[in-house]
Amino acid sequence: MFRLPHILVLISTGVLVCLLITAARRAGRERVQGWLKVCAVLALLFDPVYWVWEMRQFGHIQPSTTLPLYLCSLFWMMLPLAVFSRREKLRQMAAANVCTMGVMGGVLGLVFNVYLNHYPFFHFVPVRSLIYHILMIAAAVLLWAGDVYRPQPGDRVLCFVPVGVLVGVSLVCNRLFGWDYCYTAGGIGTPLEAASRIMPRWAFLFVLYGGLWLVIQALFYRRFYTDETGKFEIRGKGLAWAGSWRR
Repeated sequence: MFRLPHILVLISTGVLVCLLITAARRAGRERVQGWLKVCAVLALLFDPVYWVWEMRQFGHIQPSTTLPLYLCSLFWMMLPLAVFSRREKLRQMAAANVCTMGVMGGVLGLVFNVYLNHYPFFHFVPVRSLIYHILMIAAAVLLWAGDVYRPQPGDRVLCFVPVGVLVGVSLVCNRLFGWDYCYTAGGIGTPLEAASRIMPRWAFLFVLYGGLWLVIQALFYRRFYTDETGKFEIRGKGLAWAGSWRR
């Protein structure tokens, strides 16, 4: 991590975000929705492509590491719902998840991409992972900047419902098989492993996910907790993130 190619990817992603914000402002909501549909279809391809690669490389799929039970897996499940679902509540929940957990997971996965510690930069595994996390960020940017996602007070909880379901499934898998999906075994091989070693597992998970929820509230939904105007301000049809995306 943090060698020249990785740093260039981070810089390029920052430039891409700026370009997408500008493009979404100019394009309008309906056109941005079309772009998001393309993103949703592309997102569905990443796991199957990896499964094919793993089958060709090893002759089988490793269930302890390959199932779509990662927090970032929620992105390809939620984005199609956010842009294609006809049920308003489901669409709102999915969009809220992509625009909060999705963008945070995209940034963290791009910056702290552990695959870069185990594979050459241009190997299939890290390249696929980096592109996937860039897509996570790009889709969230389009949802926010294109005024497609219009936050509601109930999103403070709705955004975390898919996380709760996924963690619940991962806890069952951890109990039965010892798998580490959603960091339920302590985030083995990740930067979180050190933190998990100094506290009981239940406390680690409580701090991790409780902390994530609080960060989401502070970054994305602070407006719903105060009457003061500030960076996170609802203007007209949507939320102006950091007071700049739709100014």
